[in-house]
Amino acid sequence: MTACPDRVIPMPQVAAMAAPEPENTLAPEARQAAYLGARAQAIGWCSILAGALSGMLMGLWSFDGPFPVPGWIGGYDELPRRFLRLAHIAMFALGMLHVMVGKWLATSRMPHRFKRSGYATMALGNFLMPATLIGAAIWAPLKYATAVPTLALTIAFAIVAQDAVRAMRRV
Repeated sequence: MTACPDRVIPMPQVAAMAAPEPENTLAPEARQAAYLGARAQAIGWCSILAGALSGMLMGLWSFDGPFPVPGWIGGYDELPRRFLRLAHIAMFALGMLHVMVGKWLATSRMPHRFKRSGYATMALGNFLMPATLIGAAIWAPLKYATAVPTLALTIAFAIVAQDAVRAMRRV
């Protein structure tokens, strides 16, 4: 087998043949909104992944899994185990809601400061709710701290709901 040097394209020429990068023509505020929306969606998908991974971990001892239930978790109806199951489900549910909030706010007409507030409070609630529930499984009095992520999530949902109502009225 012989090489055909006249048909080989040197690497610099291959790079020159690549399509040029499109210029970003979005205004700075719109570009930031698009970035925040993409980041919110990425956080949401990571939360869903964390929910799947936590389910895999809990599956090691649940439903007659290969390992015994750790002593501190207790039986099926024990409070620590219930908090862990709730944290697992919260990772999925809040992850899906985070993706939805990210998509909504990225295209919303609301002022950018409200969008930032919606993104920030959603992220805060998405991180803190499962963390607080897992913490409450370890130390029960921490269950009262779930008010903090609940408030953050309520603010995020109120921002999106208000914008959705305004969008509906514009139609």
